[in-house]
Amino acid sequence: MSIKNILITEPANPVLRQLAMQFLHKPDLRLLCFGKGEGGGEEYGLQMLFATEQEHLRSRDCWEISVNEIWHTANSADSIEECRKKTESALLFAARQKTSVFHYLSDSTVAVLRTEPFPNGTPQCSNDEQKHLLNETAVERSGCRFRIYRLPLSPEVLFHPASGWAQCVQCLARFKLEIEDRIPGYFTAHPLRLYLPEGGTIDIARTNDIVQTVEQILRSGMDGPCFHLRTPQPLLVKECLRMLTESAGMRLQIVASGEQQNYVDRLFGSRMERFLRHLERSAQVTTEEVRENASAGQIWFSVPPISLQEFTGACHSKLQKRSRETGDWKSGLEQKQVLLPDGSVLNYYIGGEGQETLVLLNAYGQSFRYWERFIQAVSPHLRIVLWTPRGNDGATIGLKVASPQAVHADDLEKVLRQEKIESCTLLAWCSGPKLALEHYQRHPDRISSMVFIAASFKGLRQHKALETEYEKNLEPLLEAIEKYPETADVVLEYLKGILLSQGKQARSIDELSAISDRDLQQALSAVNVSLQELVLHPFHGANVVAYARQMCDFWKHDFVAGLDKVRVPVLFVGGDCDRIASQAIAKVIAGMMPQARYLEIKGGTHYIHYDHWDLLAEIAGQIVNSGDRLEFSIPWAAMDKFNHEAVAARQTKA
Repeated sequence: MSIKNILITEPANPVLRQLAMQFLHKPDLRLLCFGKGEGGGEEYGLQMLFATEQEHLRSRDCWEISVNEIWHTANSADSIEECRKKTESALLFAARQKTSVFHYLSDSTVAVLRTEPFPNGTPQCSNDEQKHLLNETAVERSGCRFRIYRLPLSPEVLFHPASGWAQCVQCLARFKLEIEDRIPGYFTAHPLRLYLPEGGTIDIARTNDIVQTVEQILRSGMDGPCFHLRTPQPLLVKECLRMLTESAGMRLQIVASGEQQNYVDRLFGSRMERFLRHLERSAQVTTEEVRENASAGQIWFSVPPISLQEFTGACHSKLQKRSRETGDWKSGLEQKQVLLPDGSVLNYYIGGEGQETLVLLNAYGQSFRYWERFIQAVSPHLRIVLWTPRGNDGATIGLKVASPQAVHADDLEKVLRQEKIESCTLLAWCSGPKLALEHYQRHPDRISSMVFIAASFKGLRQHKALETEYEKNLEPLLEAIEKYPETADVVLEYLKGILLSQGKQARSIDELSAISDRDLQQALSAVNVSLQELVLHPFHGANVVAYARQMCDFWKHDFVAGLDKVRVPVLFVGGDCDRIASQAIAKVIAGMMPQARYLEIKGGTHYIHYDHWDLLAEIAGQIVNSGDRLEFSIPWAAMDKFNHEAVAARQTKA
């Protein structure tokens, strides 16, 4: 009996996995896979695939075997570059085999993407679609014998963590919490309004049915080269989205134009821009139009669709798994000390893994609890150091002693020297950027890049008009506490009222229903309900006098003179809803630094590191490896690129 050898490049893919399980039941078929980590380059090794009693796929080393068929697809977890390298490697292997047939599993929407012309020009692709488009083109140009199968989505693929639909589920759940943490009851009074053309559909089928249809194609002996598997009754996109929003505890309203949306609706639309454009395209070209414009060799098969109830069940299951418990920020970090000349100690924390070091400079007196999710996200990839001010114990909350910026900078240098850190990225929040700049001016060779989050640069007389109302109110209050410490308790209560806007009454449903766009944006700048305890940490009677002295010194500290000498990449990250630290001043400062960029987060507050910890973790990971390139592709954030020569000329004239 002749044995046919089949190579499965991505056995974790739901369709390929089940197809492999079917193949393993046939005595004339032998299954292989690439060795772990071997599929991305020119050097690779083959391993034998087998199934355990529990129906798990396992592999073991084997001898070199001539391969008759190769089955390949894009991995949702891979980047586009990783996907390209894997496909190049698989095609190179196929070319060396000479007689192999290359089977590629693609996506049904690619048929739409490759049909010309498009009603509104070239559509914007999702990452998965872009991978399949690139792979299809590579397969067609390879010179190999090939077959392409354009498949419906399966629930496993639909809600893979890297898919657009899974990200939509996560974004809906997080968006609801983010908005109602600042405007309680908002989604009780308002639906989420999305602009989406009518008629959009989505092909979703069970993995079993997809695999059975592929096997039917193989048995038929038909010679493609392209097979389309479509469901006769695709689901309506708006109904699927309605189920998603209801599962997240919101109501959905599809609107005919963007003019019917308010600030919150547009904010969500900007977060999900690429995904929503992908959905818009599904309403532009119907299956019939694809059939009419398709070239020769396109063969169509029908696959039973899943029901809306099955879609809802898969969606609900995904939502149930979305939450992840957050551990104590100290978990996995070691508390260490530097002995100071006067016999006191300087506390700091260190942990994480990786070759690059990230040093976190927190705002004076604030807890690291804001950073819990961020620390968890970056620790597996970066070494991380958490600096605490002189005089603070391991708790980090509040400020025990006020010290000049120069002292804090020297303390930070002592920590870096003790840890033998020759180069690092400084990540600084609020008051931290001034300290980062002070340290850079003293030790420029130690710093490779800097990231400033919601940076505060209050204290510049020439830009006093740009200060926020909070900054203007805070200054006289803290000056009063510094001069008259005995009045601290009285002033403190007034300060808490300003900080949290405690005098405002909760809005009724009717008031929320009638709220204007301007009031919405103002309301979104309020302190998160879940953060109020954290925000008040520096303002306790025992510490507030030291905090007042520290902030008064902070405002008086001159840092402008050395800005034009900063020769490392600096990324400012701020929010358009920050009402604590003036981002208008931060943009002015960014414009005075040769390699600075300003990334504005739409809907972002002073607490970006809490609300958008995952985005910040991605940014931190990129900037430590960026060299002198600061480019980020974030649809709902705008990057300012300053004309630094013009800024320098204005400064010289001034």
